[in-house]
Amino acid sequence: MLTLLEIARLLKKVKVVAGRGEVSPELRGWSFDKPPVRPPAYLGLALSDFAYGYCPTGRNLYLKYVLGERGQPNRTLAEGQVLHAVLFRAVEDYKRFAYSGQPMSPPLEEVPEDLRPKAEALYRYVAARLLGEHQYVLASRTARSRDSAVFYVAPLSTQVAVDGTPLGLSTVVADGVALGAVVEFKFGPSQNVEAALAGYAMAIEAEWGVPIDYGIHVQVAVNSSVEYRATAHFLGDAARSKFLEMRDEAADLVASGRDPGPAPDCSKACPFYSTCHADRSR
Repeated sequence: MLTLLEIARLLKKVKVVAGRGEVSPELRGWSFDKPPVRPPAYLGLALSDFAYGYCPTGRNLYLKYVLGERGQPNRTLAEGQVLHAVLFRAVEDYKRFAYSGQPMSPPLEEVPEDLRPKAEALYRYVAARLLGEHQYVLASRTARSRDSAVFYVAPLSTQVAVDGTPLGLSTVVADGVALGAVVEFKFGPSQNVEAALAGYAMAIEAEWGVPIDYGIHVQVAVNSSVEYRATAHFLGDAARSKFLEMRDEAADLVASGRDPGPAPDCSKACPFYSTCHADRSR
């Protein structure tokens, strides 16, 4: 999934539509030693706990960081974790096939029984797509070596982890990085996509000192078949400022120890839903 040609087309499209925008130097991740990038406090917040804006009041932050609660695992979270793992495993298995010829096969032995149909459908889809592209780049002599075949077929480096401390965060793990863009896969509802992508990009900029101007959001639906929609975003000043605003609000909430109270209506996929709505979860 997401071959070199596909990523290149996505980035070309966003450059045509959004133009070759500029990013203000003070909003680059490497400007972590001065405002506005410098955090109000170094609390080690997880980016995903606030950047996607899942909790309307931010009470998940109060429960996790102030009271030390861990939340309850639920099917939505478990399914997302399993499908992410299967996707990463398929990309890794393809690269192993390309370099050593080892056949690809679904890693279902560790997948819960009720999630196996979706896990197998996703793995087989990704495998078929990557193996088909592999045959094409070899047959067309686009790729002249195993290494260049992997580059053309699966240029994505998955689960890229950087130290989020300069931004007041914990370790930041991006789903993928390719061609100077950060990539995130979502298997469920997603909000504030540009702000979240900007957060990942700024964390990478702070660690590596290289510009990450674009982000790619991939929304994946898995049933008996697989459908996905990939969209590229320019991570300009607006997205970066929105991310910093959300980070600062999260840090202020945690530092104050103030309980913002439960939201009147929130997602049952939240791991703290039963804590905030004990009367409704029975």
